[in-house]
Amino acid sequence: MKKLIVLLAAMAAMTGWAQTAHNTVNVGTERHDFIYSGQSKSRYIYKVKDGKKIWEYKDQQGRGEISDIVPMSDGNILIAHQYGIREINQDNEVVWSMDAPKGCEIHTIQPIGKNRVVYVQNGDPLKVVVMEVPSLSVVREFELPYSKPASVHGQVRNCCLTSDSTLLVAHMQMRKLMEFDSQGNKLNEWSFPKGIWGISQLENGNFLVTGNKGLVQEMTRKGEIVWEYQWEKSGRYPSVSTQKSYRLKNGNTIITNWFNEWSGEVDRDNPPVQCIEVTPDKRIVWELCSWSEPLDLGPATTFIPLNETIDRGKKYFGEFVPDEKEMQLIAWDAARKPKMHVGPNQPLGEGVGVNPGRVAWIHCPGVAKWDGETGLWVEDRWNDQAKADRMVRESLLTLTGEKTVGKAWTEVFKSFNKSHGRGNRGYKKGEKIAVKLNMNNVTTHHDTIDLNSSPFVTLALLRSMVNDGKIRQEDITICEPSRTITDSIFDKCHREFPRVHFVDNIGGDGREKCEYYPERILYSIDNGKMARGIARCVADADYLINSALLKTHKGPGVTLTAKNWYGATDINIEWRKNAHNNISQDKKHGTPGYKTFVDWMGHKDLGGKCLLYIIDGTYASRDVNGKPSPKWQKPPFNNDWCCSLLVSQDGVAVDAVGMDMIIGEWPDFGSLNYCDEYLKEAATIPNPTSGTTYDPERDGQPLTRPLGLFEHWNNPVERNYTKLDLQYNKIK
Repeated sequence: MKKLIVLLAAMAAMTGWAQTAHNTVNVGTERHDFIYSGQSKSRYIYKVKDGKKIWEYKDQQGRGEISDIVPMSDGNILIAHQYGIREINQDNEVVWSMDAPKGCEIHTIQPIGKNRVVYVQNGDPLKVVVMEVPSLSVVREFELPYSKPASVHGQVRNCCLTSDSTLLVAHMQMRKLMEFDSQGNKLNEWSFPKGIWGISQLENGNFLVTGNKGLVQEMTRKGEIVWEYQWEKSGRYPSVSTQKSYRLKNGNTIITNWFNEWSGEVDRDNPPVQCIEVTPDKRIVWELCSWSEPLDLGPATTFIPLNETIDRGKKYFGEFVPDEKEMQLIAWDAARKPKMHVGPNQPLGEGVGVNPGRVAWIHCPGVAKWDGETGLWVEDRWNDQAKADRMVRESLLTLTGEKTVGKAWTEVFKSFNKSHGRGNRGYKKGEKIAVKLNMNNVTTHHDTIDLNSSPFVTLALLRSMVNDGKIRQEDITICEPSRTITDSIFDKCHREFPRVHFVDNIGGDGREKCEYYPERILYSIDNGKMARGIARCVADADYLINSALLKTHKGPGVTLTAKNWYGATDINIEWRKNAHNNISQDKKHGTPGYKTFVDWMGHKDLGGKCLLYIIDGTYASRDVNGKPSPKWQKPPFNNDWCCSLLVSQDGVAVDAVGMDMIIGEWPDFGSLNYCDEYLKEAATIPNPTSGTTYDPERDGQPLTRPLGLFEHWNNPVERNYTKLDLQYNKIK
């Protein structure tokens, strides 16, 4: 019989349950993933997942107790720790912090968007304070009723904002729940003679009230008690001092049980249960009792499931509401942001161009109008050529700061020639200029629905080159060495500029067939079967214009101007037959490595002779293949096509902006992790993180200077850079 009892006890321990007189109680720590803290001497906050501690934070105040925490969907946590309040991020860094005034205590706090908080300040008098953060500027305060003489420590422990933009205050000293508007007017008052500690509002609008002696009640606004549970002391529960409760999605209620470490030590042989889970019919189905390592949680005050954090963008208090920019920032913070090699506003390298490191972003809503379904996006009815013309001209004016487009072209040429040892001069008659398109999704001259270079942007560029820049038609080559130039581009441009050369992979129909110089790019390392020839029309040109597209890519994450150089090599028109060595980054660990992109960017016949970089985002796309899709949802696009053009003389800077735009719009795209590696490598030459000596021609003369300026903006809402010179210009 004794053996049977021992066996049953062992089975209970292994399966995580214990038998009571009335029901089976789960006692395992794996039942819920949660964030946890309590009023304790240690002042810890823990995150627990699968029964294991995955994160912890210790409050550095050195005294007091953590009475309230608010874990938010952006990953930050608000903390009220008796003698102050603060906000921390996921890396345990303090975002802002404030000490309570002398003689006062703060035990509870709520967010109002990203830039405000409301808290109750215990003291004489007892106050509600609305404060701007991180500036710590008080924007509103009003007094609350309180008993005199004031019992500072025992006045208020918990408050919450309601769906009606009011503030509920659990007044522990007066044993009342009070509701106030943002002007300090008391709207309602409910008495709780047995005491009140915690308060929260449920999804059904009712209030969940936690007394400090084991009583938890659900109450309507009319004061009707529709559910209650009394947690009594017993042999299994030697002490009961409830503080907060939480209603789970399954309808059960978690109730925390606090132990006072200041009045005695925990009885390790019979420790108090920290939390219980109670069903609507008042059955206990789970207990948390974890007082020893590796999961010594200490006293319990707050228990919240990890996946049920608070959206600070939905918290309001009267007229204090998150503004549109706050809400955008909150949404961005809450999104799954990809990992980068370089953090926001950490510039690397040196700027290039008339205005070094400048990128002109021209945004022209209405230039692209396709309905996404009817016909082809390249048709005239879906595009505004006049707007495309203006975008190109405005981009040159914005880039250079000149007053006329003709003067802007002159300054672009002068800047390039001066930096290449040709003197301070502009374009000369007879000098060749090749424009490298991006026609990656086509292999015939027939138009398709797939996204390739825009006929309208290409024509606008030609018009400005010839009419504004006074460049001879016969000195210009529009080329796509690895693919084909479709009819919509050729017909539109050739009709207006018949002496311009058009070169593509197959030739015919008025296009010239591309020829190549073999073994022209040898790469800095043994780069396997990567294409080593370069198109003659590119290598023979005196100047290049790289006209890329704004798109994601399943390999390197983005395909912008750097990857567009691949199409200038002698790759096969069938892309599956080509090597892609050292193009994609290590998306899992971000391990630094040599990047082929950098060799293209620095090669004397590619990036080395590039006069101008253009990223066409008039449509832009989340997918590298197929039709343009989807429209861009976030501001400033607001469910429209991107309708943007990025132009720069700095190939690193322009790709950085294009990359930031893509990450800002689609942070969840699966290949973006560490996609900025090639830009970091290019901007840190001659000492890139990978340790590579970049010598793309293998002539013993490695690159010795950064290829441009690299920086990520601070966020996609404010779009601020510190050194990269982004000039945003919205035109009609």
